[in-house]
Amino acid sequence: MSSNEDQEQVEDPRARFRHLPAEPARYVEETNVDGSSSSYTVPAVDPVQDFTRMYGA
Repeated sequence: MSSNEDQEQVEDPRARFRHLPAEPARYVEETNVDGSSSSYTVPAVDPVQDFTRMYGA
């Protein structure tokens, strides 16, 4: 029985390095937002500026 008592008294030497992180000051609720097809559109292009950019003035 002395061996069981010795094992219970011996602590893991790594235990002193184990620390839990601090409690957060406030909780932020995260919500999942699925993107729709409208969120992937290209910006509007002015045809005159596009023509000038491609073919010059």
